[in-house]
Amino acid sequence: MGILVLALMTAGAFWLILRASLPKLDGRLAIPGLHAKVEVARDRLGVPTIVASNRLDAARAMGFLHAQERFFQMDLLRRQSAGELAELIGPGLVSHDQALRIHRLRHAAHTTLDRLPSHHRAVLTAYTAGVNAGLAALGARPPEYLLLRQSPQPWREEDSLLVGFTMYLTLQDAGGRDERDRYAVLKELPAPAANFFFPSATQWDAPIDDSPSPLPPVPGPDILDFRIPRAAATHEIHRPRDLAARGRGIAAGAQFPQLDQGHGSLEPDLKAGSNSWGVPGDDSPTGSAMIANDMHLALGLPNIWYRVHLKWRGEGTATIGEFHEWIGATLPGVPALIVGSNRHIAWGFTNATIDTSDLVELEFDPADPQRYRTPDGWKSVEWTTEQIQVRGEPPRDQPIAQTIWGPIPNATTNSLPGLALRWIAHMPGAIDMRLLDLETATSVDEALAIAATCGTPVQNFLVGDRSGRLAWSLIGPLPDRRGFSGESPVSWADGTRGWVGFRIPERRPTPYPLDGSQRLWTANNRIVGSEAYLSTGAWNTDLGARARQIRDDLRALSKPVRESDLMSIHRDDRALFLQRWHDRVLRLAGRAPESILPQDQRKAWVQSLQDWGGRASTGSVGYRLVRSFRYQVVRRMMEPVILRCRRTHPGMGEISDRNEDAVWQLLEQQPVHLLNPRFRSYDDLELDALKEVAESLRASSPILEKATWGSRNQLRLQHPISLAVPPLSRWLDMESRPLPGDDHMPRVQGPDFGASERLVVSPGHEENGLFQMPGGQSGHFLSAYYRAGHDDWCEVNPSPLMPGAAQHHLTLTPP
Repeated sequence: MGILVLALMTAGAFWLILRASLPKLDGRLAIPGLHAKVEVARDRLGVPTIVASNRLDAARAMGFLHAQERFFQMDLLRRQSAGELAELIGPGLVSHDQALRIHRLRHAAHTTLDRLPSHHRAVLTAYTAGVNAGLAALGARPPEYLLLRQSPQPWREEDSLLVGFTMYLTLQDAGGRDERDRYAVLKELPAPAANFFFPSATQWDAPIDDSPSPLPPVPGPDILDFRIPRAAATHEIHRPRDLAARGRGIAAGAQFPQLDQGHGSLEPDLKAGSNSWGVPGDDSPTGSAMIANDMHLALGLPNIWYRVHLKWRGEGTATIGEFHEWIGATLPGVPALIVGSNRHIAWGFTNATIDTSDLVELEFDPADPQRYRTPDGWKSVEWTTEQIQVRGEPPRDQPIAQTIWGPIPNATTNSLPGLALRWIAHMPGAIDMRLLDLETATSVDEALAIAATCGTPVQNFLVGDRSGRLAWSLIGPLPDRRGFSGESPVSWADGTRGWVGFRIPERRPTPYPLDGSQRLWTANNRIVGSEAYLSTGAWNTDLGARARQIRDDLRALSKPVRESDLMSIHRDDRALFLQRWHDRVLRLAGRAPESILPQDQRKAWVQSLQDWGGRASTGSVGYRLVRSFRYQVVRRMMEPVILRCRRTHPGMGEISDRNEDAVWQLLEQQPVHLLNPRFRSYDDLELDALKEVAESLRASSPILEKATWGSRNQLRLQHPISLAVPPLSRWLDMESRPLPGDDHMPRVQGPDFGASERLVVSPGHEENGLFQMPGGQSGHFLSAYYRAGHDDWCEVNPSPLMPGAAQHHLTLTPP
């Protein structure tokens, strides 16, 4: 009995400690540094309205709330980019930290602080103080630290910049892998064939300027013939250079494992992407522009964004009445609005997928393998050491080789690979706090001027204002390349090729349209056809099918366009991209031999395909069949190309969506010289793909009727702690449920990937705005706000952007 009582007392004490770590919602609390009281009201979803007397108090209060609700998330974000996760979690994260330390982002964040303008630095200082005040005001440390038996470390000003760098790592190619892929394609394929299989434009492109997208012709047998074996490659981009060797370091880079050359996964995962669209004031009922945005990211708990309604008194033309004001999504760890509206302008982002890194081929000194040639003569490789703290173990030293252009990936003291990495995030000014300037901008012109010099990962920036103007531009720094395109590694040693810093505003793509009177859309696709845009390195943009569907949906809307009309596009899960593949597999299934589809299964297949509904709906078996069939056909068609490219770059992936046009042309024209030599005919290839799909589905779901898209597309919204400790899933994770949507359609949805928020807003009419996000506001699993609002996101319900009636009131006061 005594043991039972002791166990109950221990459990009760632990429960009380967990409860003590919940955020403070009501009452009064003194916060050091405040100049005047700040009122914080929360609605039924936990969305705060912060009312302050000045911007610095508002920043302090927002930092307080971020820390109280999301400190563990903030801690992971800063440690992610700094390469400091092993210090908190343990030895299992050492390899992650080693890979990140090459960028020395904590050093970059620290040096950036001194470059910030005083008014930006003041906001950051106040926010940092608020974060630490919010952490200190908790009755106990956040529950994640109790489980890890760790104590949270104070927030520093540079940590907010590290959170910004984490977005660089998420949205850009930080290791030059894309360039290695392109190098292999250009080396292994004749130029016409490289352009055919990996085109810079596709027939699905939907640029906002309607610029053309011509299809490259099918290369003839005099250009490329898969029936003729090719000699083995003699030049590999991966071979590291031993220091004992002498002479020039031929292109080498990170070692990638050889990917399986078998049939691989039946159904590929989704790729990163985002959507935005909008209408000018002439098309809205109020005369203000209206924008919609959903940023596609990996999904987890808590959600990456935290919604805030912020008001503060201030002087200037941006005030409505007596307050500055904004509403939208913030990123915990950063004291700025990411997307939303300030009652004068509203804006959203999608990843631009612009090439912002280059691999620089190094020319080593034959007499000294530690020296490399530069435009100013020979220079020695500089070595620095990063110390990685490891929980429960001694620290690890990480040597880093540095050149004037950037670090040398995978360098050791015994081996120097022959490529240096030039990445825009390494440059001074890549990250700053200029997003703060958007919160008081009053027009599209002001916003575009800010975008041209803003330190953030380069994004498509869609912005509209109260006067009705709507425009697209790129926001974030762009490399100014001279003497080369950036498609593959080259030497910069003679000074004729290289970067000359960031592109100045005059060399950036021109915002479109100049008069702001056109309906616009972006979806990670090619946006315009201008030389200034194409020369940025827009060769890895999305296929364009998603953008085309959004464009057509948007153009079909009748005036006046209301918020609910734009929200309807968020729900669009029609599989227009797969329609022609559906027609093809339906014909094939109907005549497939018994060895592939026995009579009873053939009937079930044909019926499922006929009833597919043309949507990525949860109950559709046919959609899953079509999707899987397309993937298997494309893999087989591209196999000879990929295997050739892997001789130069063994780590090259299997397929790209940009192969779609080439594959379809080959299926339609069936040139024998470009048929995969493993097959006797194109029909044989398609039947083999059909067989792979049928066998895989029979193994995973013997009853075809149960192999629905919903059984595959089951939401997995998990907390990072439950990933490591699965028994905690019942308390920490959202209930799994099937969801409609997929890639190549507006409603992008995967099991752990999709819209991290959905926003529709017209500046000056925020009360009519709409907003949803997965999970809830709070990061504490015992909070009533941990799950609040999640169902609206799952069902794409039109929930309001502005907070509702206040249910809790907290007053923050000066000491």
